[in-house]
Amino acid sequence: MSPGERVRAERVEVRRSREAILAAAERHYAAHDADPTMVQLAHLADVGTATLYRRFPGIDDVVRALHARLIAEFGRVEAAVAAQTSGWDGVVALVTTIIDVLQAHPAIPRLNRKMVALDDDQQLSTGWAAQLDALIAVAQAEGSLRPDVTSNDVTFAAFRIGSYSNLPPDEADRIIGRQVGIVLDGLRADGARRPLPGGPIGTDDLHRVFRYEVSHPVE
Repeated sequence: MSPGERVRAERVEVRRSREAILAAAERHYAAHDADPTMVQLAHLADVGTATLYRRFPGIDDVVRALHARLIAEFGRVEAAVAAQTSGWDGVVALVTTIIDVLQAHPAIPRLNRKMVALDDDQQLSTGWAAQLDALIAVAQAEGSLRPDVTSNDVTFAAFRIGSYSNLPPDEADRIIGRQVGIVLDGLRADGARRPLPGGPIGTDDLHRVFRYEVSHPVE
């Protein structure tokens, strides 16, 4: 193997092991609040402990790298909002795409909390605050969005719904879909009500959710 080929092979291995470590960390934080030890994370990633330490000096470094990667997923939200032709459609895209990102990456809420603990000045939405404020202003000016809400009201509601990650798989879409419908109706300036998706959530449904949470606890 030539020196150039050896360097390329080493770069491929660095990238491969780094990806495996971050993927394993995401799987862990999707289900656990507590940090893994470095030995545990190396086992989850199927890499040597020495390799893990070469890529990341400690768990906090893994958290920072993974958080940065997952936060970049919210670029999908900006693109979805920018593609809409009305303020209201932009609000709908904002809510539903935030929820889609969080459902696809349930580790994000835990990593957000860990990042705030690591850096008390952490700002999770600074990069898109101006775009969101502009969207809300457009929707309110066109008369589709109630005038007494802010971009933080809208994103907070979306993040709360999107963070429902411990639901029975066969019930998650229906439960989340109905919550989205309720929130969007509450945001409409005209007070109009649209039919909620899915059937109503009954007492038996709630008990199934509670039993699922008991049998699938977040640690």
